[in-house]
Amino acid sequence: MNYKRLFLSLPLAFLSLSCGLDTPDGLLPPVEDPKTDPPPEEPPPPDDYTGSEDNTFDHMSGLGEDGNKDPLEVLAQRQDEGPPEIRTRLHSCQKIPVATLRNILENFGVNLSATGDPPTAGQLLNDGTGPLGAAVYDARVGETTVWTSSGAAKQFDIFVQAAPEIIAALPSMAQCQESGVGAPIFDENGWCLEAGVTCLLGKPATQQHLAICTDLVINASTPEKGQAIAIATLLSAAHSCE
Repeated sequence: MNYKRLFLSLPLAFLSLSCGLDTPDGLLPPVEDPKTDPPPEEPPPPDDYTGSEDNTFDHMSGLGEDGNKDPLEVLAQRQDEGPPEIRTRLHSCQKIPVATLRNILENFGVNLSATGDPPTAGQLLNDGTGPLGAAVYDARVGETTVWTSSGAAKQFDIFVQAAPEIIAALPSMAQCQESGVGAPIFDENGWCLEAGVTCLLGKPATQQHLAICTDLVINASTPEKGQAIAIATLLSAAHSCE
């Protein structure tokens, strides 16, 4: 008997026998490594994907505190708030972007590069970007969209300083002319004119606009100051949802 050949064949026979006992195809079963193979996750409880009294919110079916509101009450509220264009402006008003404010002033003939003492409209605008809510790109802060009291006050100051230039330039602007005739804002007595105020506001001026404008002029300490305040008041109201 060749014992050497028998001795060499025993490990192979033992390996084949063990593989055949563990797996049908004779391959070794995979070895699980606890460091790399996480344990199987348990299925989540069914309550995580279904609604119940403990994990859902019961939304109201109406506008009132009790879930319902009388239609006549809703109608009275709408009538008290005013027409749709007024309600929309009051509830969806956003601050004017600084770039838009620059365009408005330039289109009215204001020189934003001018300097002076007291500061000009351009200087107030360039130095007031903080209160106006301008973007701070170095700090990755975007421009604000909500009005603040300081921003509204700063914008009014800018309009006051820009008023003399606007008054002088408005009649010669193409958008404020009809058949080649300009539209001044004030007459020789300082009263506000409908055509000029309409061009200033960008919409038809009402008698209330003209009354407020004229009242500001005649009650000021000087006509020049009154006209500047009137221009700033009209522009601030037109561009702040008032």
